[in-house]
Amino acid sequence: MHCGENMKMLNTKAFAKINLSIDILGTLPGGYHEISTVMQQISLHDEICVKWAPEEPPAKGGGIRIEIGSNKGFLPTDDRNIAYKAIKLVAESYGISEKYGQGRLRVDIKKQIPVGAGLGGGSADAAAVLRALSKLWELSIGDSEMRELGARLGADVAFCIMGQTGRTCALAEGRGEKLATVKGVRLWAVLSKPPISVSTAEAYKGFDRIENKDFVRPDTKELILAMENADYPLMKKNMINVLENFTLKEYPDAMYTKNKMISETSPIAAVMSGSGPTIIGLYRDEKSAEDACRKMASLNRETYLAKTMI
Repeated sequence: MHCGENMKMLNTKAFAKINLSIDILGTLPGGYHEISTVMQQISLHDEICVKWAPEEPPAKGGGIRIEIGSNKGFLPTDDRNIAYKAIKLVAESYGISEKYGQGRLRVDIKKQIPVGAGLGGGSADAAAVLRALSKLWELSIGDSEMRELGARLGADVAFCIMGQTGRTCALAEGRGEKLATVKGVRLWAVLSKPPISVSTAEAYKGFDRIENKDFVRPDTKELILAMENADYPLMKKNMINVLENFTLKEYPDAMYTKNKMISETSPIAAVMSGSGPTIIGLYRDEKSAEDACRKMASLNRETYLAKTMI
């Protein structure tokens, strides 16, 4: 991108999230599901570079040209990309063409969070871009307003925005947009993703088709209490993701990954994140986590070591 003196650039990080529990309480208007989930950010992140170059001389109403670049060739770079949607949403909501005239906005995404993994990588990217645009376009968007914008892009985006302000663990309710800060746990995490991807829509539709939903569900209040007290047995009891009832049955690789993690690495607890297929194991110390990471990497190439963020 060739830019003049007025080019502004901002580098930022987009942190993945894990779900320590997911319960689905019912359906909402518009095809959404009413959920209750405890989410926490982890150290695994994408790197985002946002560049803004207004064109000289400014032509009022000339429009904003959006460019998306990535180190992953399979990532869409048009309006199928959630970062692209985030730019468009801010540009239209705050009259950027009227404010600046023509200009070029480029976002380069260095992906390190696996895609289609249940780790909120796209949501994290969108959240990072929203925050960057607030600064580069001098919009001074407040936190609650930014979370509202994020919720229009996706259920996890609002949480990822919240995490950027240092509140890295939350109870999310409604369709994920109602957020309450909770005390996170300081643990090591091993994330192991089988060589498959599961779409969120597919997992929820599959869950809806399950006739007998008389399975074990998390007691979310009990989980939050256990996290506050670092009561790991009580945490383990309530680290339940009801979407496993679809994904683990539909995708044997995900079931096998979870079973191997539990039997061979002895985590505090293991659970599927989001709609899957990534399985997360939590560990008290770095050595246990490193050993677990090596074992799981021999099964799944996309295996990562991370820390929960407090």
